[in-house]
Amino acid sequence: EVMALTRNPSCVHEKVGTYDNYHAGPHASMILTDDIDLRLFPSRWHHAFAVEKETDAGTRRSLQVFDAAGDAVHKIFLRDGSDVAAFDRAKAGLTLEDQSPTLDVVPREPDEVLKSDLSKLDILQKEWARLTDTHQFLRLTSKLKMNRLGA
Repeated sequence: EVMALTRNPSCVHEKVGTYDNYHAGPHASMILTDDIDLRLFPSRWHHAFAVEKETDAGTRRSLQVFDAAGDAVHKIFLRDGSDVAAFDRAKAGLTLEDQSPTLDVVPREPDEVLKSDLSKLDILQKEWARLTDTHQFLRLTSKLKMNRLGA
């Protein structure tokens, strides 16, 4: 059991559970359990670190993933009952030879531009009410020739 953490400037999303039921895909991969329903976009993952920090409560361990600009994408924090040996195996298996203290980053991609169509607002609201899964939203916006910000 671990704590999965994803954040952006507007919110922090934390879920406690296990990473299981992994499905790889060409564009996105997925972890799908009762506790963690996570879509991963590996093409956005450029840097990762195994972090071990000493605290008053003991060693705090995490895996932290960053994009090409150096912004955090996803973090996995071990909890009291977590499998530390599995963490150590992952760390040993994924450690790169280059452990220099510098990191090459690129400029952030520009923010997505709003793409909307007010003439389709009624359709958007009607279809929104019928969604049964959050992952249907992108198909809806594509069908309406909008993007998520525009919708």
